[in-house]
Amino acid sequence: MNAHQLDLFLDSHEVTLANEVVAALCAHDRERTAQGIARLRAEAPARADLPTFDSLYAFLDLTREIDTAGLDADALELIVEVLNTRMIPAAAVLGKAAKGFLESFWRQLARAAIHPFNPDRPHLHAADLFLRAGAYEAAEEAAKTITGGQTQRAVLRWQAIARYRLAGLPGARRQIFSLAWHAADSFEDLLRELDDALLKQDWLAFQAAVEDTDASWFPAWYLLRYPESAAAIDADLAPGSAPTAASIPALQACLRLIRILDLEKQGHSRALIKQRARLQALDAGFFAVYMRARDVQHR
Repeated sequence: MNAHQLDLFLDSHEVTLANEVVAALCAHDRERTAQGIARLRAEAPARADLPTFDSLYAFLDLTREIDTAGLDADALELIVEVLNTRMIPAAAVLGKAAKGFLESFWRQLARAAIHPFNPDRPHLHAADLFLRAGAYEAAEEAAKTITGGQTQRAVLRWQAIARYRLAGLPGARRQIFSLAWHAADSFEDLLRELDDALLKQDWLAFQAAVEDTDASWFPAWYLLRYPESAAAIDADLAPGSAPTAASIPALQACLRLIRILDLEKQGHSRALIKQRARLQALDAGFFAVYMRARDVQHR
C-alpha cells in the first residue's frame, strides 16, 4: 500500500466514524453518541465539526436530565430559545437527518407544554410545538381545545397550516379563509408558510383585481374566481357563521355572494337584484369587481 492509498483508507475511516456519530445522535442514543465522538476525536482531533457534535450531544444529555413534564413556562421558553438559536443551526451538520433529529425534541416539548394558551407567548403552546414537530393531527387537536381560539391569529395560523398539511388546499379553505377574515395582516405570512403555488397565483390575481382592499376580501374574490366551489364553501361556513359575519363586512359579502351565485343560475330576478343591492351596500369597490366579472362572463 502506497502513501496515497493509506490516505484514502484513513479518510474513509474518519468518514465512517463521523457517520456513526450522526446515526447515534439521530437515534438519541447518549452512550453511543459519547463513544462515537470519543473515537472520532482520537482519530481526527482537528475536525471542524467536533465542537458542533459536542453541542448536540450536550443538548441531548440536557434534555435527558430535565423532567420535561415539570417544566414551568419560563424553563420551556429557555429550551425553545436554545433550540431556535443554537440547535437548529448546529443540526445542519447532520445533513438530511437534521429534520428528524430536531422534530423529536419539538414533540417532546409539546407533550410537556401543559400551560394554557397565552396570546403573548403562543410559541409555548402545545399546538405550536406539535406543528414544529410535523405532528399535524396533534397540533390541530391541541388548537381545538383553546377557548376563543376562533379569533386568535396564532390559533388560526396553527389550524390553517395543520389542516393544509393534512388535507391540501380544498380541505383547508375554511381555516385559511378564517385567518383572512380575523387576521388579514397575517395572511401573506401564512401564504409564505403554506407555499402553495396555486394559492400564490390566486393571491397575485386578487391584488391585481381588487385595489385598496385587505386580505379579508380574498375569500369573496375567490368565490368569483371559482364559483364551482360555492356549495362546498357554504357547507363549511354555515355552522355559526352568521353571528360572526355581523362585524366583518368581507365575511358578510362572502355569505351574500354564495346566495347570489345560486340565484344567478335561475336567471334575472327581483331576488337577485335585491341581493346585489345588499352586496353593493357592503362595499361598493368589491361590488364593482363583482360586476366586472359578470360583464366578462356575459361577453
